[in-house]
Amino acid sequence: MKHPKPANFATFLDDLQVACMHVLRGLGRAARTIAALPWPALLVAALLFALVLTVVPLALFIFIVFMAVKLAVAAIVVDRRRNRRD
Repeated sequence: MKHPKPANFATFLDDLQVACMHVLRGLGRAARTIAALPWPALLVAALLFALVLTVVPLALFIFIVFMAVKLAVAAIVVDRRRNRRD
């Protein structure tokens, strides 16, 4: 399979500039939307954002820990069963 000819660096920089402009426009729209929120809605949004930032990583970490424990226990059990057969 032939590999396509890579784009030159100027094309890459142009694409990067376009992507940055899209991100900046999106951030500007988000800032205007947040600035237009009334104080109670802003408080609820901030609390929900803080909750998401704390709970989601904690849940992922606990999931990974339990999966590691499960794999370790499974490896020990399988090793013992193999030793019994031999």
